[in-house]
Amino acid sequence: MGASAKIIGLTRYRKKGEPGEPLSEMNFLEGFGIERNLHQGGERQVCLLLAEARLWMEAQTEQAKIGLCFGRFRENILIEGLPLEDLESGSLLYIGNAVLRISTHSKHCYDECNLFSKRMTCRLSGGAAFAVVERSGKASIGDSVRFDKTI
Repeated sequence: MGASAKIIGLTRYRKKGEPGEPLSEMNFLEGFGIERNLHQGGERQVCLLLAEARLWMEAQTEQAKIGLCFGRFRENILIEGLPLEDLESGSLLYIGNAVLRISTHSKHCYDECNLFSKRMTCRLSGGAAFAVVERSGKASIGDSVRFDKTI
C-alpha cells in the first residue's frame, strides 16, 4: 500500500449548473459512480481534487481568477495529503470501504483558458483526477484514503 491521506469534503451534484450538496457520507456504486450524482457511468464517475489545489484557487486575487475552470470545476471528493503526482491511471484508491480506480490523472487544460494561453501555472490541472468505482461502498469525511500503484 502507498501513502495515506484523508477526506475533508464530499459533494454530490444532482443537476448541471446547480450548487452541489455537501455530504458527510457518500455511497459509491460499482461501475456506476456516486449514488444520485449527475455523472454516472463512463470513465469519469468520480472527481477527486487535492485540498491544496482548492486552497490555491481560493487564494488567487480577482485579477488572477481568469482560469476557465475556476468557476465551473467541481469535485466530488476533496482530499488532503494525497500525492497525486504519485498516482497513475490504473492506481487503486481505497476510500472508506469502497475501491476506486484512477481513470484519468490530471485535468485537461483548454486552449481558450487565459491561464493556459499565457503559460501561467494552474494547480487545478495537476491537482485533479477522475476515477471509476471498482467496488461499492461508503466513505465519510475524516476517512483515510490509501492508494496502491501496483495493480
